[in-house]
Amino acid sequence: MLEPLTPYSEMHPRAASSMYWECAHEVADPRFEKEAWISSTLLSFGPCGFSIRSDATIIYCAADDAPGIAKMPTGPVASDAAIITSLFVSSQRFGRGLESVLLDTAIMDLLQREFDAVEAFGYHDFGETADDEIFYESTDVGTQGPGIEELFKSTSSEFFADVNFEIARHFLGIRPDHIGLLPVSILQGAGFEVVQDHPVTPRLRLELPPAHDLLSAAAVEDLVAKALA
Repeated sequence: MLEPLTPYSEMHPRAASSMYWECAHEVADPRFEKEAWISSTLLSFGPCGFSIRSDATIIYCAADDAPGIAKMPTGPVASDAAIITSLFVSSQRFGRGLESVLLDTAIMDLLQREFDAVEAFGYHDFGETADDEIFYESTDVGTQGPGIEELFKSTSSEFFADVNFEIARHFLGIRPDHIGLLPVSILQGAGFEVVQDHPVTPRLRLELPPAHDLLSAAAVEDLVAKALA
């Protein structure tokens, strides 16, 4: 069920159509361009991702293969590091272990290929400490989206659970899950540490080999089976 990424392999639908990281501008046919990008990256970089059916997909590459990095305020990526650009997990499977499986699989592959480090961008988990001032810079005065102030007056637990997502969406101009951007907490759970902080989208880094043990083949098989049950 855990398969290396190819241009024609089964993958998460958004992974197959998002070109946020792979191209600096919008494209007319994102699915075609994504297939072309995977083909090119497999030749120039080597393996660049894994999928678990259409439920979850991780994509990684050299920084030069991801011009979308320039859109992030905490770029560029260090010259000695590969970049995990995106991890897509279906809403029905999110938080059930597929994130750990794919992150560890990517880390193991990059470790075996003797990379010094791997980096990734994430979005902060703010929870109930969220404050709209942290992501409205002084240059953004008057540009707040409709209803944002009212959202921050909400006291519902559902709002506070999702406020980090809404902050990232507002800041990026796109839903973070549409570009495979992960909460910082998930990346930190895999051993990543913040190396360039930002109120919304910090950059994180994991030195290779990691200080923690990676999932064993048996653990991967067990987690995938449970997540897909």
